[in-house]
Amino acid sequence: MKRILLLLALVCAIIIWPKAGVRAATAIDYDRVTVRASKSVVNADGIDQSIISVNVKTINFLGAEGATVAISTSRGSVDEFTPAESKTNGTGSVQFLLRSLRNGDATVMVTVNGHQISQSVKVSFINGLDVGLVSGSLIKIPSDGDENTYADSAVYYYANNGRRYVFPNEKVYFTWYTSFGNVRILSIEDMSKIPIGGNITYHPGVKPVKFQTDDKVYAVYKNGELRWLKTEQVARQIYGGDWTGKVDDISEAFYVNYSFGNPIDNSVDFMADTIAGKYSTIEKDKGI
Repeated sequence: MKRILLLLALVCAIIIWPKAGVRAATAIDYDRVTVRASKSVVNADGIDQSIISVNVKTINFLGAEGATVAISTSRGSVDEFTPAESKTNGTGSVQFLLRSLRNGDATVMVTVNGHQISQSVKVSFINGLDVGLVSGSLIKIPSDGDENTYADSAVYYYANNGRRYVFPNEKVYFTWYTSFGNVRILSIEDMSKIPIGGNITYHPGVKPVKFQTDDKVYAVYKNGELRWLKTEQVARQIYGGDWTGKVDDISEAFYVNYSFGNPIDNSVDFMADTIAGKYSTIEKDKGI
């Protein structure tokens, strides 16, 4: 009988006693979360950065492992942080990289497991572009007076992420705008401070396109997604009886800027005017 009782006691001990290295879950002390920035002043060049360190403790003063930490700034999408969210390590710590292309002061705010933390830090961005550009500005560099050069003819869209996106040609440009009247001239020095974000693709829904060496005609959806118009009837229903005269050829040089979506079998699958209105800006089109 004593042997049976001893065996039962050993079994209970094995079940109850925690395995080595496993820490029982303990409530987080949100008032003890600390937030620090490695640099309080950063160049607004999209390269220089401040390391934002967050440390989370339990009510027993231990590092809270596995807590979900997210950061944001008072300036929204103007500032870039990597990653946007992460989990704390074994010591309750996690780090984020903060950069920006805009001058000004950013207050870094933190949430832990969805709880807003009272502590925050301020990072000031300096030496960035300071010519009063607003999101949506059309910009280019001055003409050099040489008809044989092309760099000075490129027009860019200044987006809300502080980057410039280039119109590859006039055909793409005129699906977004009706004239060059609002294009602003920037010095080469100022333009060089704005990183290139990429090429702009055709405005979704505006006109059908094809590649020069491909007979297929496509409708343009968001962010350069091409959808094959499977029949002439579908193309006519979407773009009108004169649809063939609206087709633009895309150079194979820009093939990499586009992707391919589902073919269109029926005109109700692609409401061109609705799509054009929904993606009315470069930001909406590219999801930035």
